[in-house]
Amino acid sequence: MTVETTSVPTSIVETEDDPTPIVMILATTLRRAEQTPKLAAMMARAKGNVALRSTVDPQAATIRFERGRVKVVRGVAPDTHVTIATDVNRMSDEDAPKPKVRGAALHLQLALTAGKVLEPPTGTWQEEGSRFWTYVTAHPESPKGLRVVCLDDRTEATFGTAPAEYEIHGTAHRLSALFTGNTVFGEDLLGGKLYGVGSLRHTAELTGRSLAFMMGR
Repeated sequence: MTVETTSVPTSIVETEDDPTPIVMILATTLRRAEQTPKLAAMMARAKGNVALRSTVDPQAATIRFERGRVKVVRGVAPDTHVTIATDVNRMSDEDAPKPKVRGAALHLQLALTAGKVLEPPTGTWQEEGSRFWTYVTAHPESPKGLRVVCLDDRTEATFGTAPAEYEIHGTAHRLSALFTGNTVFGEDLLGGKLYGVGSLRHTAELTGRSLAFMMGR
């Protein structure tokens, strides 16, 4: 009897040893982009270095595209071709400030590639919520059920068991940002961008899970 096996695609994205948080976050975003064949092909063809630099704090990282290999390292490398400067803490906001890009005129294709792979396509908040929930439930301390309510149109979805032990309320944009690993739950709660209904224990657990999800752990 022949047993068919399914191979798991190997990511071409890697990080430096002992990566900083922004390096881990960027690597996670790039690996998500790899899930879209067109973006994966763009990344594999790309050659050059792109830096992302925060305009409000010291966070910075450089993405090295090496035609079939992508490596993310800390800081702005001296051989960077394109530099993207932005408020990295507001990149997921609906009114996020427009980034300033340096070097795009001389390296247009590289800049276009970076712009696309750093913003991979997403599904509906319900679809992304389902993926996030699959990740969350791998941890035994997570709530057994999660009810999510969209404040735009009052649509809702329940993941896990009902009645849910915890609830998250927010706009479709904010829910999608959380479920795609672009924000941390506790920070969104404190900033009034999302609303939680449930125990402090589950709030802390979901915050920890969202942070780990963001960093690809």
